[in-house]
Amino acid sequence: MRINEVSGMWAIRQLQLLSGQQSGLIGQLSRATIPFNQDVSSSAIAERLKAQISGYQRAMYESHNAIGMLSTAEAGLGSIHSALNRLRELAVQASNSTLSDSERSALQEEYSQLLQQINATSQNVSYNNIRVLAGEVTNFSVQTGPNEGQRMTITLPAVDSERLGLSNTNVTNIENAQRALEAIDRATESVSRTRSYIGATTNRLLSAINEMSGTMINLTSSVSRLTDTDFARSTMELFRTQLLQQSSLINLIHSNVSRQSVLRLLR
Repeated sequence: MRINEVSGMWAIRQLQLLSGQQSGLIGQLSRATIPFNQDVSSSAIAERLKAQISGYQRAMYESHNAIGMLSTAEAGLGSIHSALNRLRELAVQASNSTLSDSERSALQEEYSQLLQQINATSQNVSYNNIRVLAGEVTNFSVQTGPNEGQRMTITLPAVDSERLGLSNTNVTNIENAQRALEAIDRATESVSRTRSYIGATTNRLLSAINEMSGTMINLTSSVSRLTDTDFARSTMELFRTQLLQQSSLINLIHSNVSRQSVLRLLR
């Protein structure tokens, strides 16, 4: 049995376990009621707080998903950055007039392959079927709170050899190698700017998540005082199992488990 199949089967069993835990927690929360000695206004307050908590949970999910998308893009850009560094090395070597024709031809061959690698990365790096480096992340809206106006937008540029200004470059002679150096430096600066933007945006999202988490804890504590269950503990435990379930699903997607194995384990 392959390692990735073992990992996938583990993920399925983990999903079964988490599903059972979630059912129990949802049952606890659905039975949370206002004690008889409380008035109707307390009940209304508790329900409004529950609605706010649900909104915060949804916004935290959206923010975590956005961070996952940005992390995927960052990994792809890291690969492209490495390719650019190697392209620059080749252009510097090709600027040497002592190279033989066969040596220069070998440099050009590797140069062309690296450009193809950049294009492949741009087209193939995706998150939730969104090609994050192919220009498909434009005005991507992320809800960062339960209320209107609490959102941010994310835009990532397409990053391929054409957009980077490298599609027409080569190192077939010294003059072309010199022009390629200038183009590579501009491309590297462009990729660096995008990576800086991703880092800053990720930090903003993490800050929003921390703020939402603190607010949600306070709200759940308030509901706990109004209901006959430990709403704070149950809600946070439910949220924890949901995040673990999401992580297990991602692990399952990236594994190579056969459909027959999945059906057999889920029976």
